[in-house]
Amino acid sequence: MSARAILFVAMTIGFALLPARLVARGDLGLDHDACVLKVGPELIYFAGYQPVSSHRKFCEDAPATGETIFVFDYAEPELREMKVAFRILRDAGETEDAAALDAATAAFLPPQVYPKGTFSFEHVFAESGDYVGLLTVDGPAGEHWTARFPFSVGKSHYELTPYLLIGAAGLLAAALFVTSRRGAAATKRGARGRR
Repeated sequence: MSARAILFVAMTIGFALLPARLVARGDLGLDHDACVLKVGPELIYFAGYQPVSSHRKFCEDAPATGETIFVFDYAEPELREMKVAFRILRDAGETEDAAALDAATAAFLPPQVYPKGTFSFEHVFAESGDYVGLLTVDGPAGEHWTARFPFSVGKSHYELTPYLLIGAAGLLAAALFVTSRRGAAATKRGARGRR
């Protein structure tokens, strides 16, 4: 087995072991260094801040519990004429059922038109855990668009990273050991055959 094949196998195993949360992002994407939500055919820029615990913005993982500010910004004139609502849910799956949404709601900003195209929402998280942001846009012509984005509060999804790296390094070392033993055995056989 060549070194390239070993490296490929180690990388494949490493990516397979990544937590699904690192890959699945709901309707949230990144545009350069900005968080972007796809809502219907439109894009809304989003950032979360925790002014007490960190000066860095986040898209998915708030570093701590406490005061958190969500900021949304859109430039499309069409969105400036639509009502926008925002909910923070304890992870409630993909349900649209009003009763289930109400039961899972940790915080709610009622529908409102934002003619300047920007709004913010502040919430104090008392508990760490997994949450879902649900942005709902309703237009005058019957449009109804939603965007969901998972995020966590006060949790680190990188807790397993050192163990994954150690495991990948161990697999790589084992594969190199086996390959070098095979190479040494083949060299010995070749030397015996020349005598």
